[in-house]
Amino acid sequence: MAVDGVSGTSTTTATRDSSISQAQLADNFDTFLTLLTTQLRNQDPLNPMDTHEFTNQLVLFSGVEQQIRQNQNLESLIALQVVGEQASAMTYIGKYVTAESQIAALQEGEANWTYVLPEGAISNTLRVVDSEGNVVRTLDGEYEAGRHDFTWDGKDDAGNPLPDGAYALRVSALDRDGKAVSAAIGMTSRVTGVSKDPDGLGPVLSLGDGLNILLDKVISVKESAA
Repeated sequence: MAVDGVSGTSTTTATRDSSISQAQLADNFDTFLTLLTTQLRNQDPLNPMDTHEFTNQLVLFSGVEQQIRQNQNLESLIALQVVGEQASAMTYIGKYVTAESQIAALQEGEANWTYVLPEGAISNTLRVVDSEGNVVRTLDGEYEAGRHDFTWDGKDDAGNPLPDGAYALRVSALDRDGKAVSAAIGMTSRVTGVSKDPDGLGPVLSLGDGLNILLDKVISVKESAA
């Protein structure tokens, strides 16, 4: 299992920008000191120049420098936070996580979903769909209102075992008036790896072939799927 570097892309970019700002400020300050020294060396002794403006410039440079240093400290804290989140996510490997999603991972011949019917239904059909949108398995679902667990054995309607990967569950429940009952669907899958989101959104949990979720989408963590 490969885990990317400890710093996010956005953090790296911000650090580079801060370094550029620090270098530009140093160049401007050197130029300012050169001008100040030249003017002081060539001023009229009988009519010395007003140093009030130079003093204001020095105060301004000092303020900007302090702000850049504060930004650098903040960037360091963010980088440490990313490292901490990545290390924490590593403890999820091998455990089962639950999240709101119709898509679950078929892992070693088993995929697990939970669906909640807000009211009772007179009919309910469960359909398992592969990544290409094909319905591979059709079964009867529960009718009663409330939460129901569904474990798919990874076989199609003909009894053939299907390869591991991402599959979606569709719940088609109808009430007494023939209207659709909207079901909330969640999945439970085993974490097989951890990686870094390329946009810096946080650790990403791998749940098998082609299925990943952000860590902040996890609702619960368990030692087993049951």
